[in-house]
Amino acid sequence: MLQRSTPSRVASRATHVRPLPSRRSPVMLVVSIALTALGALIAWQVYGIAGHRTPVLVMARNVPLGQQLQAQDLRTVALGLDSGVRAVEATDKSAVIGKRAAVDLKAGSLLAPAHLTGTLVPAPGQVVVSVALKPSQLPARGIQPGDRVVAAAVAPAISNGQGAPADHQARVDRVGEPDADGLIVVDLVVPAGEGSALARQAADGKIALILQSRAR
Repeated sequence: MLQRSTPSRVASRATHVRPLPSRRSPVMLVVSIALTALGALIAWQVYGIAGHRTPVLVMARNVPLGQQLQAQDLRTVALGLDSGVRAVEATDKSAVIGKRAAVDLKAGSLLAPAHLTGTLVPAPGQVVVSVALKPSQLPARGIQPGDRVVAAAVAPAISNGQGAPADHQARVDRVGEPDADGLIVVDLVVPAGEGSALARQAADGKIALILQSRAR
């Protein structure tokens, strides 16, 4: 005859069931520690960037090439900058006022030392003449802004009145990239009285540049 288990017996058996011990995998433990450390490192870096902001100058409005900077052209912002970024700090604002824009400066752009110049190009009594030259009309070593060159006439299309081609002492202001035809546009600063003659020679392709010594 079957015997029906009484509640007391069931309870008695339940008290003898032992829970399995919980075990954490060593791999999971290592992963957990690594994630915790990574999170702490990220938090430390974010805090470091946020806590080391440098007040720098940015453009408050557009300033064209050659124009002097005024106080209202600039504003100050605090940025966390990478060590490789060159910027003008806000503490140098007084030294910036009165300098000229070496490039077209756009509102909202970060101001860098290379964007400023203390000289006006061209200066009074000077002009800038753009000449498009083939690589064979340039020194093989290349030229760069600031170089002193002679714009030599390669044909007597224009003379100095005595039958000899006219050469022009010049300073390189800018050097462009080669265009689709391989021509390189070079801006030359020359005395105002020579600008027209040089421009005509350049238009006829009758100019070659001679690089002078870079020693000062």
